[in-house]
Amino acid sequence: MTDSNGKHKKLFLNASWLFGGKTASGIFNALQVILLARILGVADYGLLVLVITYIDILNQFFDLRVWETATKYIGTYWEKGELDKTRAMIKLSYLLDVSSGILAFLIAIITAKLISIYIIKSPDTYVYIWIYSISLFISTANSTSNAILRVFDKFKTIAFIASIQNLIKLILVAAVLFSGYGIKAVLVVFVTVSFIGFSIRIWAVLSILNEKGLGGFWNSSIGLIKDQWKGIAWFLGNTSFMATIRIGNDRFIGTIVLGYFAGKEAVGFYDVAGSVAKFIKRIVDPLNEAMYPELVKTSSSRSVSEIRSIVGYSTRNLMKIIVPVSVIAIIFADVIVGLLFGEQYLPASNALRIIAAAAVLARATFWINSVLLALGRPGLRTVLGLTATIVYLALLFLLVPRYSYIGAAIALLGFSIFKSLLSYYLYQSSLGKVGPLDN
Repeated sequence: MTDSNGKHKKLFLNASWLFGGKTASGIFNALQVILLARILGVADYGLLVLVITYIDILNQFFDLRVWETATKYIGTYWEKGELDKTRAMIKLSYLLDVSSGILAFLIAIITAKLISIYIIKSPDTYVYIWIYSISLFISTANSTSNAILRVFDKFKTIAFIASIQNLIKLILVAAVLFSGYGIKAVLVVFVTVSFIGFSIRIWAVLSILNEKGLGGFWNSSIGLIKDQWKGIAWFLGNTSFMATIRIGNDRFIGTIVLGYFAGKEAVGFYDVAGSVAKFIKRIVDPLNEAMYPELVKTSSSRSVSEIRSIVGYSTRNLMKIIVPVSVIAIIFADVIVGLLFGEQYLPASNALRIIAAAAVLARATFWINSVLLALGRPGLRTVLGLTATIVYLALLFLLVPRYSYIGAAIALLGFSIFKSLLSYYLYQSSLGKVGPLDN
């Protein structure tokens, strides 16, 4: 009991730091969205969202989701005291991250004009895509950097970097908007701030690695971990495939499908509704990020009861926050949208109500991915993600052409219900059928 309480306390402390950082970042991002939506207007704001979404799709498609593999293996090697292998895994993680970023950048440059004409349906948009694609070079390494900071419990540092980066972005975005500049200047700001955030993270990572005696990792040989390449490749293959599957989620394909069938204005309404609901996600993310490294360590003890304890403790405390927040969003949707974004966005109110309900259901089983990865079962998580995504895509293509952004919101709700039920079933069955846990 004492050990469980200690882990709960540590999890709460780490999540609290992340929550503080995410809350500050969420406030800065919310203010930024409000400024962009109000000053650019529905059509231009929708266009900006489509550009950002396309680059995010490329990043997600080529992203190997290295941070999950890095957290798993760097944490494991470090816990065993294998410093050379820890350095080798750090080097491998950075190599994979940077390589995927370069590939995504090249694809963005090549496809920009085609996407502008046939998908976004705004021929001059390719210039915006070219500008924002530079961020693919810059931000990909952040995945491994954040994983390293998590492994060494530097959640306070993560919180600080996220907060200062988003504050700088808010200030610069406000400056260019109030100076009369448009979408192009906003995207330049985004790229610039990405570079600032990257630089701060690298400095923080190098500092902690030197402190832990892991400096000079770039000179290490990845051959030191060749005996586990097969396991790493299987783990990475599943997590990267999951990243690809997530292209089918609300933020990516949902936005593109909506833009293709219903236009930029519909995207503007839908994104405004989604931006309010994202506050719920920002409550969950810190707990999820803090939980995963703790579950990785707990899984080595092969204790099903300890895993259940962490999941139960986290979920109970989370529901105390997100349920009231969601109820407020549902009841006062018109007031929230009108007050924050203006009367031109009031049609988004009903979409907000539906998305807020979907967010509660989705976050109730947020922990399933972390549990399955910690148990070394990425394949089962892949099955879950693929099945849920197929259902979501079917709902999108069925509902969006007829009901526009309201149809997209309903599709998201259906997806959340299906995935939550399947997640809970897989969690119960995977823990209930085992005694000692498999690695």
